[in-house]
Amino acid sequence: MHWTKKQEEFLKENYLKRIPLFKLGEKIGKTAKSLQRKAQRMKLSRPNYKFNVKPKQPRKIIDKRYYEKHKKRVYKRKNDRRKKLKKEAVELLGGKCSKCEYKKCLAAIEFHHSYKNKEANIATLIKNDSRTKLLKEVKKCILLCANCHREEHNKGP
Repeated sequence: MHWTKKQEEFLKENYLKRIPLFKLGEKIGKTAKSLQRKAQRMKLSRPNYKFNVKPKQPRKIIDKRYYEKHKKRVYKRKNDRRKKLKKEAVELLGGKCSKCEYKKCLAAIEFHHSYKNKEANIATLIKNDSRTKLLKEVKKCILLCANCHREEHNKGP
């Protein structure tokens, strides 16, 4: 398709304006792609305009919306991760109580610090921190079942 002088002049006048190319094309009977090609041959350049673009929302709002929509899935993933980390940490220390050798229930196995070298709570590390930090701190502990752990803390007269 050939371009008329009138169409070329219209393109020169309006190509740099903030008008979407498909609207310019409708006025002169051309497609947006043919407008771009012709403008390129005529050495016309156009800045990239973004039309109808919504402003980006902050990441915090996007994450909150995702969490509200997928609460159960997020909670399950967190819970699975915590169980996996605890299981790994328990296996690192032998997998059973160091006093009575109890090993039936993972939830009943606890970590006991000697208070001289305690830097952080293991439960908090499992919830919030990295795996390497957790494993580093676990090496300073011994495994006790819940009963033995209570007895250890309540040695009295």
